[in-house]
Amino acid sequence: MKSVFHHSNDDPERHDRVLGNIANLIDDDTISLDAVVLVANSGGLSLLLKDSPYQERVETLLNRGVSFKQCHNTIDGTDITGEDLIDGVELVPSGVGELTRLQHEGYAYIKP
Repeated sequence: MKSVFHHSNDDPERHDRVLGNIANLIDDDTISLDAVVLVANSGGLSLLLKDSPYQERVETLLNRGVSFKQCHNTIDGTDITGEDLIDGVELVPSGVGELTRLQHEGYAYIKP
């Protein structure tokens, strides 16, 4: 199974929830996972910045095989660059485009 989490909110409670949901999913021994991805756009960007208080949790999940993808459209027109993202986070041209592509590839869509 493959799952994609869509994260577009800058609320710290939502950051905590989505990271907890991802950890719970990969810790669930009753399912066989092939891939887990988080796609962030809009306010979700704040979760994936190097100065995020969630950096260590994101890095732990990266080390456990979770892919994190940040929408480039969200950072267009800001002073934020790919260098400001936590190491290992991939920039994708469009968050909604990436979500569409992954769902077409059979990923289950989850929006906590």
